[in-house]
Amino acid sequence: MKPNSTILPSQEGPNDFWLLLISGDRKGLEGLYKVYSMDLFRFGLSILPDEDFIQDCIQEVFIDLWKYHKTLQPANNVKVYIFKSLSRKISREINKEKKWNKEQIKESNTRDFYIESVEPRIIENQKEEDLKIKIAGALENLPPRQKEVILYLFFEDFSYEEVSKMMGINLRSVYTLAWKAISTLKKTFSSIILFCNFFI
Repeated sequence: MKPNSTILPSQEGPNDFWLLLISGDRKGLEGLYKVYSMDLFRFGLSILPDEDFIQDCIQEVFIDLWKYHKTLQPANNVKVYIFKSLSRKISREINKEKKWNKEQIKESNTRDFYIESVEPRIIENQKEEDLKIKIAGALENLPPRQKEVILYLFFEDFSYEEVSKMMGINLRSVYTLAWKAISTLKKTFSSIILFCNFFI
């Protein structure tokens, strides 16, 4: 089952689908999949650019949601819960299969997701391809935790509080990691300052 960009034609939202899932109604699971599958797919590729691997991880997340739906509780933020589940699933699978390869990530051309997300804010009169290379390189050079914070905050639109919950760290640590990451990006090349200033 591939990611689906079609939203259910109803007024039900993620919280409604979550409650349906908890009650054992499969429509809840299907609704959550239709709402989040595309975003999860893009998010997963930002961690590891392997489409088949990411699709498998997403499938397993939803299989687990259905398998353990009786043990689930009402969630304050369904999106945070599901994205965190995918992040953990990917990490576990990477560790098991030893798929993590820094050079593969660094040389990958699938970082267009990152670039497309920030282009409207930082590209003015400079050549697009040059900026893409610089931004991708800057992001890839960040330490893993700093890169993760930037991804959650600026590309997935999570709040600092949500990131704190997702990463299992306190709010102060999230701010610190974000500040360090932005400082590093600013030093990498001057054009990135426009991007950083947009979020400060």
